[in-house]
Amino acid sequence: MKKDAWLRLTTRKNNPLSEEQARGIRPDIKELLTREVNRYYKKKDRQKIKIEANVIPEGSTTFSRLDGFEKQLEERELRVQQRENNIKKTIEAQVAEERKRLKDEYDALMARKESEYNNCMVDMKQKIFSFKHQLEDQHKSHSTDLEWQYKSQITTLEKSIVVKDKEIGKLSATISQLKNDKKDILLCMVYAL
Repeated sequence: MKKDAWLRLTTRKNNPLSEEQARGIRPDIKELLTREVNRYYKKKDRQKIKIEANVIPEGSTTFSRLDGFEKQLEERELRVQQRENNIKKTIEAQVAEERKRLKDEYDALMARKESEYNNCMVDMKQKIFSFKHQLEDQHKSHSTDLEWQYKSQITTLEKSIVVKDKEIGKLSATISQLKNDKKDILLCMVYAL
C-alpha cells in the first residue's frame, strides 16, 4: 500500500514530484499515506457493506444511497483540495509580491546609502584637501617667519661681529701703540742711564 502511494505521489498528473522532492517533503508524504490508508479502509468497509447489502433484501438500496453519499464526499474533498490549491497559489503570489516589494525597498535603500556614502567620501576628500592646503600654508608661513628671524639674527650677529672686529682692531692698535711706547720708554731709560 505504501509502494502504491509512493508511485501515485511521484507519477500523479497534477504536480508530480521527483523522488528527491518526495523524500524532502515529509508532511506531504505523511498526509498522502494517511489519505491512502483511509481510502483503503473505506474500500474494505465498502466491500463489507456490499457483501452485507447483497445478503439483506433492503441492502442494495442502502448500498446505492451509501455509494451516492460517498461520491458526494469525494466531490467535496476534490473541491476542498482545489480551494486549498487556489489559496496556496494566492498566498504564493502574495509572498512573491511581498518579496519583490521588499527587494525593491532594499535596493532603493542600498542605492540611497551608497549615494550617501559616496557624498560623504567626496566631502571628506574635499575637507582633507582643504586641511592639507591649510597645513601647507601654515608651514610656509611659519617657515618664512623662521627664515626671516634667522636672517635677522644673522644680520644682527654680523653687525655685532663688525663692531667687535672694530673694537678688536682698536684694541690691537692700542696694544701695538703701548708696545711701541713701552719700547720707547725702555730706550729712553737705557739712554738715560
